Amino acid sequence: MKNKQRSFLIISVIILLFIAFLFRNSIVQRSEQRVLLSSLKELEGNSRQISKLDTITMSLQTAENNFRMYTTLWDTVYFKKYTKEVLLISGLLEDLTVADSSNISGNIVGDLKSKKGQMVRYGEIKRLTDSLNNVNVEVELLKITGDVPKLRPFPKATLKKTTKVEQVKAAPEVKKEKFFKRLKNAILNKEVQKDSVKTLKTEVTYEQGPSNVDEYNKKQLERIERFYAGLYDDLKNNRKKLSQKEEAILKLNEKIFQNIKQLFREFRNEENINSEAKKASLKDRANNSVQAIGRSGQINFGISILSYLAIILLMWKLYNAYDKTVKANQLAAEQVVIKSRFFTSISHEMRTPLNAIIGVSEQLKSTPLNEDQRSMSKLLDNSSSMLLSAVNEVLDFSRLETGKLSLAKTSFRYKRILKEIAETARVLADQKGLVLELVQGAAPDLLLDGDPYRLKQIVMNLTANAIKFTDKGKVSIDVSVKKADEKQATLLIKVIDTGIGISNENLPLIFNEFSQVINSKRSDWQKGSGLGLPISKKLVELHRGKISVESSLGKGSTFILEIPYAIAPKDTEDRAGEKSPVINSDRFKNLHLLVVDDSEMNLLVIKMIFKKLGISFDTANDGQEALAFLEEKRYDMVLTDIQMPEMDGIELTKRIRALEDPTKAQLPVIAITGQITSESHDRYISAGLNDYIIKPFTETELMEKILDYIS
Repeated sequence: MKNKQRSFLIISVIILLFIAFLFRNSIVQRSEQRVLLSSLKELEGNSRQISKLDTITMSLQTAENNFRMYTTLWDTVYFKKYTKEVLLISGLLEDLTVADSSNISGNIVGDLKSKKGQMVRYGEIKRLTDSLNNVNVEVELLKITGDVPKLRPFPKATLKKTTKVEQVKAAPEVKKEKFFKRLKNAILNKEVQKDSVKTLKTEVTYEQGPSNVDEYNKKQLERIERFYAGLYDDLKNNRKKLSQKEEAILKLNEKIFQNIKQLFREFRNEENINSEAKKASLKDRANNSVQAIGRSGQINFGISILSYLAIILLMWKLYNAYDKTVKANQLAAEQVVIKSRFFTSISHEMRTPLNAIIGVSEQLKSTPLNEDQRSMSKLLDNSSSMLLSAVNEVLDFSRLETGKLSLAKTSFRYKRILKEIAETARVLADQKGLVLELVQGAAPDLLLDGDPYRLKQIVMNLTANAIKFTDKGKVSIDVSVKKADEKQATLLIKVIDTGIGISNENLPLIFNEFSQVINSKRSDWQKGSGLGLPISKKLVELHRGKISVESSLGKGSTFILEIPYAIAPKDTEDRAGEKSPVINSDRFKNLHLLVVDDSEMNLLVIKMIFKKLGISFDTANDGQEALAFLEEKRYDMVLTDIQMPEMDGIELTKRIRALEDPTKAQLPVIAITGQITSESHDRYISAGLNDYIIKPFTETELMEKILDYIS
């Protein structure tokens, strides 16, 4: 055990070291990868900055050429191109990082903006002055090429003279007024005025004025001459000033361009120097990273080789372990089959003498016996019952372990089953002076669908176990329905005792097979097979139920059982409450049976039963002898054992079903066997058997089985 622990620790440490190395190498590789990515980004950034500088230099040259073309041709297309290039340069300069911009001497962006404004103003002044110059040239051309106007004598002035003449005219005749009008004027002392009309007449005459035309014209021409001479002088002076300003602007433009180019050449040189230094540094970093990654890869390769070797070794060990496991499983399966066969064989071999013991004991009780004989008969009956219980437990456990035990499905009333259990267990309780209670309370008397025999077996095991470990007090069977609806109900059964109890450390062991909690202080300790509780637990799990235990040492135990059942249809009530037919010897008259068994003990028991009931029968020791009887005689039924020499019961049944006589071929054939499994049940039915009865059997069980198949 210590060696296994040491090996496990060593392997765990090695695995942890491998994981640590891999984790460390993974971290190193990721770190170096980040360094390489950072170096690549820096190189890419330097390339972008240099590309921007190249673009700015080319744009400066293009802008300068476009501006010169514009100042020469005054075509707005070149000015638009120039503006576009300046905007491009400004955008590129603004995109430069702060670190890059700090490397440029002077405010290049400001110079460009100032230059742009100066160029716009220069262009506007140039355009306006050229327009004036063009107008002046046109005027000069007109003076030279046109006809020189001749001076004409100033025309003599005509003086205008106005004279007013007064004229007198007689007044017009007044119209005679009406009578009342004249009367009114007389009253008011108004007189009608009769006078003459005076008018003014204007007469215009023209006289010739003094003649000073020559002097006037001469003065006008002198004024005009002086005006144009002054205008020409101003134009010439403005043109001279404009040329000077244009020359200054062009020189300034050339100086700005030269300064910018010089600055960019310096910056480009510095950038190239920095770029080369960065490239060298990045190259060293990249080489270091590549070397680190290489070392990490070598370590990973070594770890991978070791891992592959370890995996191969582990796979080889795993294969060996798997091979051993498969062989162990095969061996275990074979041992389980062997054990099952052994249990089945032992069960069969034990059931045969038990059948004789129980049968003879049963027949013995029906004869006149004295007191001692009755005591011996009772002892024989109890001992055989205990032995049969042990045999059944071993067989049930074997079938449960191999998964070959299946639950029957029939309708039953659980209260009737529990009442039968209480009546049987009360006999055991009375022997120890205990009180046995069956508490069903208000639980409904439901008709359930399931296996009543297994329910009886589970509760009987728990009750017998409680009686076994209780010296005084009582044992109670408390029954209730935990859940109930139209289709399903869950029975809640508690078996409570006031016995010795179970300690907490022993509680997990009570459901283990072949184990018992032994109290060394008890001298009357009763040992059993140790299979009662494990079988009960497996049967409960087969029902998909639950079983648990609560116990206190010295105070008693409580086993809690929950089993779900389907509720049976009401039309099966009669079948569920069906009683065993009353055995009457008159019903067996005129019957002639054939009994086939190689065991004289079993034949002896059957002979005793048949003779008492007056049944006619023949006996055969194997299948061939039975076929000979069938050819010679007619029988109403065949009872046959399964395991016999020469010809077993299965082969005998097949031969009977193959007889030419249809009456004989259809005879009821019932097997008497000491074992029954789901496989053997199917094999019996497929061979043609009508039914079977399990040894040991009672007289009543045998007769009921026979009555089921006789008309």
